[in-house]
Amino acid sequence: MKVKKFGDWNRLDAALKNCLPARMEKALNRAATKSALLLVREIKKGIKSQAPGGKAFEPLAKATIEKKGSSKALIDTGFLLSSITQIIKSDKAFVGLLRGTRNKDGDEIVNIGAIMEYGATIKHPNGATIIIPPRPFLHPVMEQYKDEIKRNYQEAILGLLR
Repeated sequence: MKVKKFGDWNRLDAALKNCLPARMEKALNRAATKSALLLVREIKKGIKSQAPGGKAFEPLAKATIEKKGSSKALIDTGFLLSSITQIIKSDKAFVGLLRGTRNKDGDEIVNIGAIMEYGATIKHPNGATIIIPPRPFLHPVMEQYKDEIKRNYQEAILGLLR
């Protein structure tokens, strides 16, 4: 049995070629959005529980607890916590602290976040040295959820084939 084609097959082919990239971009954007929102939620939850990604923060020094009146790391005014955000652009997402965001004292929150994430050694002119141990709040969560993020993208791509 022979099948006879009719209609404008070239137009159909062009329409399909134009449609797939748009659908792919939309699907990947949904995966990026879903992943970014997951990370922001879990990073904030991890700071509140003092164990982002299931890894407990090193306890604060006694002098720090006395000065701030709390033993909770990374939670003082709540500004760092509320500054964790996401930006989605097409199939990519940024999750973290934005450059240029400043706290009430005028300090860039991204610098404070970097000190918390990686730790710091500060030498004062009077000879005193302050060691701030790392209290990572971003990387442990990203590591914990990397398989789920991969699944988000896999599902988005497989959804195009259905």
